[in-house]
Amino acid sequence: MRNCVEREGGRSIEGAPHIPLAELSERPDEVLAEGRLVVHCASGHRSSIAASLLRHGGRSEVYDLLRGYAAWESAA
Repeated sequence: MRNCVEREGGRSIEGAPHIPLAELSERPDEVLAEGRLVVHCASGHRSSIAASLLRHGGRSEVYDLLRGYAAWESAA
């Protein structure tokens, strides 16, 4: 759910597809159809919205990376 500017300079989780929140409803085929799905953004706000939208759309195993990419990066 991170935007393009946030991904510049290699700041991304390897293998994570890039679908900005504003494009989520237009690109549903790019979201995994089954299994666990973890969404993230820079701080956790947009990913929380995205997780809610995905759950509302019928996905059951959707998780939000708490505190976003910043937390992921500091844990690495």
